[in-house]
Amino acid sequence: MTLTAIDYIIIASFAFLLLLYKVVRDWYGTRDVPRRIDEKAAELLREEGYRVLARAAVKFIDFDIEGKVHRQKGKADLVVRRGIKKYVVEVNARDSGSVRNADIRRRILEYKIAFAPHGIITVDMDRERMRIIKINSRRWLNTVLALGAAAALGAVIYLFVRYLR
Repeated sequence: MTLTAIDYIIIASFAFLLLLYKVVRDWYGTRDVPRRIDEKAAELLREEGYRVLARAAVKFIDFDIEGKVHRQKGKADLVVRRGIKKYVVEVNARDSGSVRNADIRRRILEYKIAFAPHGIITVDMDRERMRIIKINSRRWLNTVLALGAAAALGAVIYLFVRYLR
């Protein structure tokens, strides 16, 4: 079985959509001005093997409450990546507090919704100490389901185009 020009167009389209998804997924269009302490934390994280994706990143979360859309701004000091895992970094000049604190738990949930990280890294710049808070989620399940849906759609389009010829 040989591939035709239509087959190559379909394959190229899926490759383009995958690339577009990877670029748009981590897009941080709006930024606030990073603080000086964030730059020091970025350097510390680089030394630990992390790659800085964004400083003072902002993402918007839309809430629909009784038909009215409310836009909330989610801010992160830094967004970093190590390997395939993405982390949101919270930089503090003093100890970052306990996860038992309700405000910290709310902030972690805000990060999870806005940035979809694998975890949160808290950096205490006074002690130059990092803590990683891992978020257990079913992200892998969503990825597998999305890949399965894309493969099924690709197969349907392929068979449809083959049938038309």
